[in-house]
Amino acid sequence: MFQSKKFILSLLVIRIRCELISNASRRNRFDEILGHLHLANNETNDGNDNLYKVRKFIDILNASFKVISAGPTVSIDESIVPYYGRHGLKQFIKGKPIRFGFKLWVAADPSGRILHAEPYCGASTHLPTTGLGQDRDVAT
Repeated sequence: MFQSKKFILSLLVIRIRCELISNASRRNRFDEILGHLHLANNETNDGNDNLYKVRKFIDILNASFKVISAGPTVSIDESIVPYYGRHGLKQFIKGKPIRFGFKLWVAADPSGRILHAEPYCGASTHLPTTGLGQDRDVAT
């Protein structure tokens, strides 16, 4: 099973515990189905996007976040999705409560609702460059 599938499994079942899925099938059967689930065609990978397998899923999430109207103030900051397995995009941030995981750039309103989230992919993160630093590039 690919790491991205394990990440999606942890979001859907372990963290949220979707009762519909949990009551409908057993864990082993769900793992078997998830092993054959593909979110993207492997043959269309252009090699530029490290998250091409889950990029459409991320785009769907961001489209659903756009339904929420932003207030007068928006905060842009980094966030960590906890992950302790092996993955090339996993980040280590010393001195944080959650030190290992996937780093996201998140735009949120004052109540904490996410308005947009963009995964950090290292040097290959597709952001417009303003020459004013990474935090300014995320804001534009």
